[in-house]
Amino acid sequence: MNTPLTWRLYNGAAVGYDEYRPKYPEDVFGILSRYHVAPVPLRTAVDVGAGTGIFSRQLMELVPSIESLTCVDANSDMAAIAKERSTTFRGLDVLIGLAENLPLPDRSCDLVTAATSANWFDRPKFYDQAARVLKPSGTLLLLQNNHRYWESAFLDDFYSFQERHIPGYCRGRYSNCLGGYGKADFEAELRSRSDLVAVERHKIEWQQMITADQFRGYCYSMAHIKTAIDHSGAASIAHDIDALLERHRDGSGNVAVEWLTDVVFSRAAP
Repeated sequence: MNTPLTWRLYNGAAVGYDEYRPKYPEDVFGILSRYHVAPVPLRTAVDVGAGTGIFSRQLMELVPSIESLTCVDANSDMAAIAKERSTTFRGLDVLIGLAENLPLPDRSCDLVTAATSANWFDRPKFYDQAARVLKPSGTLLLLQNNHRYWESAFLDDFYSFQERHIPGYCRGRYSNCLGGYGKADFEAELRSRSDLVAVERHKIEWQQMITADQFRGYCYSMAHIKTAIDHSGAASIAHDIDALLERHRDGSGNVAVEWLTDVVFSRAAP
């Protein structure tokens, strides 16, 4: 059976994606430096499903030992913006390619990352590829920026809105490579393998205050909202987002977004 080309959901969304998607907390990079135990520092890396390069640029900024980083994304619009906005980063390259067939040689990387993207992959095939391109004891880093909707009336309301407008969607599920929604337990998946070992998981809580317009921009950068518009119409979705903001914004017109960055590490067998 052929799987849907899910990366096409981001066609035309790259500029808004780069502008409105959040970065990742700096704690991630401290944990990464402590976790990596290979004989040499992190010098070569690939960011898979890199989108517009948000996490790739953070890696280059905050892990100064990295000399060469390849952004790989299947969506040509996203890759174009990644290339355009990463020109000042020496050693950063952008390739169009699939997580399930990485365009890199065997044992060529000290680090493989996937930032809020691995839920879209055929993960058994991606893990095979990560194990192939990692050097012995090289590091695999998977991370997801998730909403703490269970601690926020605003986000609980936001997820109820999505559940109303997106057939088959419910909170706690991720978009997947089949064009539907499912769970994604990276930790358990990696613990079942023998070629990727030493699994660790960390959870980082943080908050972001954003304007109403920034939240609207974030919404329209989401594949979920594209699906909601296809189902309910653009006018209905715009009305409901405005009503959601009216219910929850503060006196300055801002809303608080509670984030949980879920981080899973593994390393290639020595």
